[in-house]
Amino acid sequence: MHKASSNRKLYVFLFCLSLSFFFWLLNALSKTASTEAVFNVSYVNQPENKVVLNKLPNQLSLKIKGLGFDLMAYKLRLRRPNLRIDLSEMQGVNNELQHVKLASTSFSEYIANQLGEQIEVKEIYPDSIRFVFDARVEKKVKIISSTQLNFEQQYQLFGRLLVKPAITSVSGPASILDTLNAVYTEELVLDNLSETTTESVQFRAEYAQKKLSFNPEKVILHIPVEKFTESSVMVKVSYENVPDSIEIKAIPNEIEVKFLIPLSKMASLASANFSAKIDYEQINDNFNHKLKVELIEYPDFIQSLTLNPGKVEYILKKRK
Repeated sequence: MHKASSNRKLYVFLFCLSLSFFFWLLNALSKTASTEAVFNVSYVNQPENKVVLNKLPNQLSLKIKGLGFDLMAYKLRLRRPNLRIDLSEMQGVNNELQHVKLASTSFSEYIANQLGEQIEVKEIYPDSIRFVFDARVEKKVKIISSTQLNFEQQYQLFGRLLVKPAITSVSGPASILDTLNAVYTEELVLDNLSETTTESVQFRAEYAQKKLSFNPEKVILHIPVEKFTESSVMVKVSYENVPDSIEIKAIPNEIEVKFLIPLSKMASLASANFSAKIDYEQINDNFNHKLKVELIEYPDFIQSLTLNPGKVEYILKKRK
């Protein structure tokens, strides 16, 4: 009985203490006070004819004044709007490369409007923001793809890798675009290719750091792939720059041309033209015992050509 009475007194004491603290807190929060809070910040409405080159602070520390209730909401992050700074309101910025340092207090009224009438902005840190402006210009440049292509056995690139579009419109700082003549895509790595592939790729991430934007923002790469097989033909050697008084004969007078050909073009091989030559003037220039064979005509759909032999001996004889 004595224990129960002691517990009841403890509960009554704790209740009274909590109630006293509640009323004290209520009274304190109803009074005006000051505190510091950190806000994320973004920059909007950048002038179309200008670009900011330097990195701007993404947070501002504000000393704010208001009722305790309102300040507690900011302090406990229960209410923390993302502050916006409107760059279109900036004055005195021309179209040339320019450094501008603005006092943070110049944004006080604009920021206070975002926090509401019940909050007063007393201080802003950092106390100034530096802007480096450059004129925004636009230029058309060539697109160069960056790829690392690995094929399944017997498969290869058939023809040229196509970049669509081949030219892009770049917008950004004049100081960068003045010397920019081509841009590169992000590297595309593809393994085990065995069929024609189309991929969408972006431009290198480093361009965004240089404040460059593209139209279009992505590029289509068309990668033609075919299965190849090995084949060969015998080609007779012809002669070039031979004087009328001289006869020349290559030994051998036929060479084997080995190559890779796509399976889809095998039917065209029978009607394809091949021709090879040796140049008599090589004898006069280098006194060679063998002359290099040059393949001067062959179909454009074959790849990895090898001549066997690549050089031939010869016999010279005066005409009667």
